[in-house]
Order: sequence, then structure tokens, then C-alpha cells
Amino acid sequence: MGSNTITQASLPGWPGRLGSSLRAERNNLAQPSLWIGLTSLLLIVLIRAQLPLHYAIDVGYEEGIGSDLPFLQGFNTAEQSSYGSYRWTDDGATIRFRGVGRRPLALELRFLTVNAEVMAKGPQQIDLYSEGHLLASLPVRATGSHQLVLVPPTPSGTLGITLHTATFTPASDPRRLGTPLDAISISPLSTGPTAPDWQAVLGWLGAAALVWMALRHALGRDSGASRLYGTFILLAGLAALLDPPRWAAGATAALIAAAIAYPLAIGLRAGLPPLAHRLGVPLEASSLGWLVAFCVIAFMMRYGGRLYPNSMHGDIVFHVNRFTEGLTGQIFILSKNRGVDFPYPPGPYILIAPLTLTGLQIRTVLQLGAALADALSAVVVYAIASRVVRPQTALLAAATYVFTAATLMTTWWSFDTHIYSQFLHLLTIAGFCWAIEAWQGQDRGRRIAWSIGVFVLLSTVFLGHFGFLINTALLVGMLIVGTWLMSWRGAGWARAIRWPLTLAYGGAVIFAGVCFYSAYIPLFLSQIQTASTSGFSAVANRTPANRAAMWENLWRAGLITHFGIFPIPLALFGVWRLARGDAREESAPGRTAVLALMFGSLVVAICFAVLPFITLATNSPRWLMFIAWVVALGTAISVEEIWRRGWVGKLATLAMGAVVLANTAWIWLAPMLWRVRPPEPF
Repeated sequence: MGSNTITQASLPGWPGRLGSSLRAERNNLAQPSLWIGLTSLLLIVLIRAQLPLHYAIDVGYEEGIGSDLPFLQGFNTAEQSSYGSYRWTDDGATIRFRGVGRRPLALELRFLTVNAEVMAKGPQQIDLYSEGHLLASLPVRATGSHQLVLVPPTPSGTLGITLHTATFTPASDPRRLGTPLDAISISPLSTGPTAPDWQAVLGWLGAAALVWMALRHALGRDSGASRLYGTFILLAGLAALLDPPRWAAGATAALIAAAIAYPLAIGLRAGLPPLAHRLGVPLEASSLGWLVAFCVIAFMMRYGGRLYPNSMHGDIVFHVNRFTEGLTGQIFILSKNRGVDFPYPPGPYILIAPLTLTGLQIRTVLQLGAALADALSAVVVYAIASRVVRPQTALLAAATYVFTAATLMTTWWSFDTHIYSQFLHLLTIAGFCWAIEAWQGQDRGRRIAWSIGVFVLLSTVFLGHFGFLINTALLVGMLIVGTWLMSWRGAGWARAIRWPLTLAYGGAVIFAGVCFYSAYIPLFLSQIQTASTSGFSAVANRTPANRAAMWENLWRAGLITHFGIFPIPLALFGVWRLARGDAREESAPGRTAVLALMFGSLVVAICFAVLPFITLATNSPRWLMFIAWVVALGTAISVEEIWRRGWVGKLATLAMGAVVLANTAWIWLAPMLWRVRPPEPF
């Protein structure tokens, strides 16, 4: 008889695969690069803990470099006076600086003057507690005061002070007020060895390990994984050196974002190849790895940024309220943008509503889903671009899309329904690319399937965001008109696609109109009447906008901030080269469809860019975000061409890339760390 010995590798089903996966994880954890990075980050933090730490915040300065959040909690809202910004204390308010290390500190508090009424009704002293123990009792003086308090080392390495004070409530003011606090500073009192904030250190080390695992799953043994991991270690270490309290405050956010990015990388690495094979998307191993890495990094930037304590909150509360209304059946919601009432479709809320069954809070579901939608957009952009350019250029287009500032702006403003709708719009553009090809084939089943698919995609966009409804309806409407004109001129491809395209579009328009927008017909008629008699500005009940101010905003916020100066002109050049057929040596089967969608999108965008200068109304259907994929693809085509122009071209490409990345870095960091508001995307 033959041998009955069965090796683990030959075991069928999941046990064998599980064992193989566990061995791969063990090998990833044993890589020297991981431990060199962790050791380097630990050494940087230990060295920084031994250096003096002088830290000051301007209390009441909420937005801007040096802001007082997230260090103050439980205080009243920020106010301004002739002395500067300040906050009124409240009973139980806390001052918390993470990352200061286990060392004695001098805490200086500067209180403003108060009038006789406050002295009579307000507190006479403030009790400071640290680690639950009374630290000091500070007298309240009418002339204001500078109070210096010596704080002993805390076991955690975090300075945490709780203020207990009597409060009073002024007439016609529901707040509980204590004493106005103007400034806070901390300074070290010893120069001996100092232990760091170990909770923050372990959080960042854990995040770094998970980032390594995610990158290894994305890129495998490619040296790019080590380079990206080294970049993460370098940036994390630099943050620890420059601003230890804010670095420490982000430890939990970094850990959570990396913990989700790890399984995301595993899932994308396993799921993208069969999907690409089914759709005929060229996806080599190296392209797959970098595409997954782009998705992982984009997700961590967005979700980690949203989790950072007291980062720019944007419209998240608004969306939580609208989501709750949608779940309770209030789907006919009216919203207002710059004075104009408009329908607020609940489509994205309905799509993600099942995620609430997991027990996650609505706020978490909205932000997590938005970060995933933005990250996965890189895959869709790659798929669209791969139909007309080489895989390497398609990768550059995907990176341009997720790593320019435009999509980060929607993240910080928490325009969640916009984010979901923009992702659905990208899926619709990709769907058209494949559907147009299928409609020209002889397989009746594929023709019907893609017709239904396009109908569904268009319906989700129409019921997702009113601005994208307008933009997409105009784009597809123009395509239909062009298709019918070409069919009457005898074009065979136009005859093949005209009816499926028209029926899918018409069905989506009827479905969205009957199910939702018909409820707003009286509103639309009233607005049309007002606009026809008094102008578009009257619809918003505002004075006409200034053309010079609009041009300034278009230049600064549009050309410079959205994409970082260069991508928009590069995109126009890239579209021109693609139209000439120079972007790829061989003929791309989807070239005509992609070009038609790009040109149509540009026409729509140009119309809405010019319209405010005619109507003097500043309402925008987010036309620049609508063509973000066109900008990404056109830029990639141009950059590839410029890169080929010798060392001068390479130098120019690197210089332009540095400007774009610097712009992206500012738009990512400023709202996260200091709540600096970027311009609203348009």
C-alpha cells in the first residue's frame, strides 16, 4: 500500500489555507525592516523625552497653528476681548497634555480681570486636582492673575489637571461660568532621565507594526513596502520631535486606522485580481501591489484624520441628523445651500444603513464608509484609465486622484453624501466604459445585464446628491444627443448603443423623479418663477455676487488649493494628447468612450464655472469635483510625456510633484491638527 502520510500543505479547504496564512504572517513579523523601524521610532521618542519641553497655548484660539484643542475639554466656548482670546472655566473642566513624559512640571495659568458682579456671583477660588488628588487652591482676583503651580510627575506621563470651581449663570445666558482663562504654559523642572508617555508610545508602535503588515500584504516582498514603511517611521518620529503633545494625542487614531487598514489590504489583495480578470482590466502583480497600497494609505489618512481628537468636524452632525431622519422614514428632506432651498436625497444613507446593524454609531458608520469610498476610488480610476493608457500611467492617475487635496477637502468638510455620490459617479463612468463595449457586442444577455447595471448606477447617483444629479444628467444627456446624431449619420456603433443608453438613462430619470423629486415640483416652479422675474440672486435672497471676488475664489481655491496649481493645466494637455492618440502606442478599445466622457465632463464643468459670472449667484453643483477623475487621468498622461523629456523633464516633474504634495500635506494636516478650514470644494 502507498503511504498515507498527508502534509499540511495538501490539506484541502480552509485549514491548509489558514496554516499557510499564519506562516506568512509570522514571516512578515520576523522581517528585519519591521524591527529596525520600531526600534528607530522608540529611540527617537526616548531621546525626545530627555529634551526640555516648553509648551504654551493661547486659550480660546480654536482655529490656527497653536490652537488650544484638544488640550482643553469641558471649558465654555471661545470668546474674544480687548485682551485677546479666552474661555470661561466650568466645574470639571480639564487641561490634558499627553506626551509630556514622567517629570515634574511648572504649570502657569493666566486669568483675566473680572468685574465686581462676577466677583460677587462667581467663584472665589479654583481647586486644581491631578490624578484625583488636590494639587492647589488658586484664589480668584478681580485684577486677574498669573498662577504658577508645581505639578509632580504622573505615572502615565500625561499631564492631566481637573478644575473644580463654583459657577454662576448670567441673565439671558444658559452657560455656567467660572473664571476667564487666557493662557496656559508648561515647563520642565528637572533635567534628569525622563520616561515617556508609554501609552502613546505603545499606540504608535502598534500602529507602525500594523502599517508594516498592511504594506507587506499590499506589496509583498517589493522594496516599496520597506520604503513606504520607512517614510511612515520618519514622519511619525519627526512629529514626536516637533510637537510631542499633539503627536501623543493622535496615537489612538493612528492605531485604529492602521488596525482597519490591515484587513483592508488583505481583502483587496485577494479580491481585486479575480474582479480585474472578469472585467478585462490589466493588473500585473506590481500594479496590484501599488494599487492596494494607494487604497490603504488613502484610507488611513482620511479615517485617521477624522478620528484625531477635535479635528475639524465639518458637517458630520448635520449628516447624523439627516441619517436619523432617513431611518425614521423622513426621506423628503429640504436643505439650504447659500440661501437656496433644494431637495436632499437620502440615497447614500439608505445604502449604508445596514451597517448600523453591526452596533456601530451612526457617526462612525458615516465616516468609516466615506473613508472607504474615497480610498476605493483609486481602484475605479485605475480601471477607467487602464482602458486608454499603460498600467503604470493608470497607477499614476489613481494616485493623483486620491493624493491631491480635492478629495481631502470633502473629507474635512464631512460632505458625506457628496463623497458617496462621487464614488457612485466614478462607478457610473466606469460602467459606461464597459457597457458601451457590451452594447456593441452580439451577446444579448450581456447587453441586458449592462443596461440594468447602468440604470442602477445612474439611479444611485440621481438619488445621492443634487449637484451630481445635475452634472451627471447633463453629461449623459449630451452623450445621448450625440449618439442619436451619429446614428442618423450612419455610425454603426451609435446604432448599437443608442437604445440601451437612452432606456437606461430614461428609466433612471423616471425612477428618481417619480420616487423622490416629484415631491419638490412646487418648489422648483416657485424658484423658476422667482429667477425669471428677479434673477438668480433673488432665489437665494442675497445681493448679487462680485465678479472680481468670484474670480479670486476660482483662482485661489479652484486652481491652486483643489489640486495644487499644476494638475488642471496638465490635465487639459493630457486630454488633448489622448484625443490625438499619442497616449498609447496601441489602440485602446475603450478610447472613444473614455474620450467622450472626458470631453462631456469638461463641457459640463466649464458651463457651471462660467454660469456664476452671468447669474451673479455663487451656488455650485460641485463641478470641479465632478471632473476630478478627468484631472487625474489627464495629469497622468501629461506627466508620463514630460518625464520622457530627459533630465529637464524629470526635474520639472519632480518639482511639480513636490508642490502638489506640499499642498496636499497642508490640506491634510491643518484641519486635523489646528482646525484650519480649507475652502469649500466646488
